[in-house]
Amino acid sequence: MSATATGGRSRVRRSWPAFWQRQTRRVARLQWQRRRTLLVVVLMAGVGLGSSGVNAVSAAGASHGVRAQSAEAATINADAGRLASQYRGNRQGLLEAGRAGLAAGRNDATVAEFLKLGWARRLDAGLERNGAMLDSVHDQQVALGVAGVRYFASQIHTGLLRAGSGQLITVSLKAQELIAYERGRVIVDTLVRTGRPALPTDIGAMQVLSKDAPWTMKSPWPRGSAEWYPDTPVQMVVWFTQNGEGLHDASWQPNSTLGPGSQNGPYASHGCIHVPLAAVRLLFDWAPIGTPVVVYPGDGSPVADQVAQQSVDAQGNPTSGVRGD
Repeated sequence: MSATATGGRSRVRRSWPAFWQRQTRRVARLQWQRRRTLLVVVLMAGVGLGSSGVNAVSAAGASHGVRAQSAEAATINADAGRLASQYRGNRQGLLEAGRAGLAAGRNDATVAEFLKLGWARRLDAGLERNGAMLDSVHDQQVALGVAGVRYFASQIHTGLLRAGSGQLITVSLKAQELIAYERGRVIVDTLVRTGRPALPTDIGAMQVLSKDAPWTMKSPWPRGSAEWYPDTPVQMVVWFTQNGEGLHDASWQPNSTLGPGSQNGPYASHGCIHVPLAAVRLLFDWAPIGTPVVVYPGDGSPVADQVAQQSVDAQGNPTSGVRGD
């Protein structure tokens, strides 16, 4: 009987292969359902166990990450289509838009890196990945690269403005421009003059340490020194380092001489940042002690190249020596 039963099963398999395939799939589904039920139980238990729950829920986070990346790709592809239509026959204009966006994104990512905002690194990687596409010989690929650059640059900028306490002062050495933000809103946007090449304003993340009004600048260098200057009164100073660097008015310098390249001119400072009186008045009242002050190269180069020029330590203390006026 056993032999007959075995032969019968063999004949059934040869006669009804579809039946066994259905059975096999049914068993597999049941096994998956059991594993899924077990996974849900483990996840729920993990949530109840505090930190171990966070690790268990990471599987759900991975799924969310995939959806977020899909949404990113959809947004970029849609923008690429619009750009291809907008710049049809104007490849140079498309490239210029992409390069400008890449430079702006790199500058914002540099500020984020100085502030130790780790989330910006993933976005910066996306920025550079898409920026590399600007060298493509295919217009559609260039449009896709420009769209990606715009997307990631926007994400970095928005995240930067929402970080921390919501108040931030940035100074671009290349643009000779100071911008103060509060929760994404521009409070001050003004041209400035930073330190001369021999005594450049320090680069990196610092903070408002103290404020004085009025104040008389006194030369830290002795009379007869090439850097000596006479006592110089100013109406107010917002200090951001302990070695003599601050934001202050400069009545002896016309506002028309501020801006790009001014750090090389006749009114260049000894490390301080000259700011129009109206702007420094606003900053003096607006910025509390501890407000971040980030001075960055702002030349649009990759983040690593800009960060390599940092001249302050992790606490924002300059490593470059004394400064003045």
